[in-house]
Amino acid sequence: MYRRRAATYTRPREPPPRRHRILPGVAIIIAALLVGLDQLTKYLVASNMELGASVPLGLGFALTHSRNTGAAFGLLRDLNIPLGGVTIDGTFLLGVLSAAVSLGLLIYLLRNGARLGALTATALGLVLAGAAGNMIDRFRLGYVVDFIHFRVGWFDFPVFNVADSCVVIGAALLVLASFLGERREQRAAQAANGASGADFKRGPGPRQHVLDDMPEVPPLSPRGQGDQE
Repeated sequence: MYRRRAATYTRPREPPPRRHRILPGVAIIIAALLVGLDQLTKYLVASNMELGASVPLGLGFALTHSRNTGAAFGLLRDLNIPLGGVTIDGTFLLGVLSAAVSLGLLIYLLRNGARLGALTATALGLVLAGAAGNMIDRFRLGYVVDFIHFRVGWFDFPVFNVADSCVVIGAALLVLASFLGERREQRAAQAANGASGADFKRGPGPRQHVLDDMPEVPPLSPRGQGDQE
């Protein structure tokens, strides 16, 4: 026997608030400004300082002109990958990887940025700026210009640049956003559980019977008592 299926109603997805809709554009603008700052500082260092020169700034910081053919903070320096009879330049490979990361973050921000929080969108914009800034150097120069140097006593941190700082700060903000999101979900769940428990405790009391509100009937006098009087 044919049974007609009940129609189901799907609630349409509500559009994100206006302030969320502008987050992707703001994150991309921040990334573009940081890429410009990264390229400007690298140009000034390369134009005014000899390779290997260092200028102390104080508090352990110094401007040191350095070239990096590896990843951030000098990792994977001078990397070459032999593939059959061809050797792939590690700097070019890292540039391709940076381009892929930049393109992926850009597409993700454009498609899903309106559903992200402000902190997450900012963090992704910072990572995008760092990946794009070093990508430009790898394709244009064949190396990355580093100049920020921190050294105190025996501790000598690898020389880095503005793009490296953006990647590290962006990654830290992503971890913070994830932690805050979990805390927010836990508080929402606790609030929902508390509300349901309070509703259960405040349930309606027992229903009062109608007979409880009826007036009392006076007792009847014994039969014949009035006749005798």
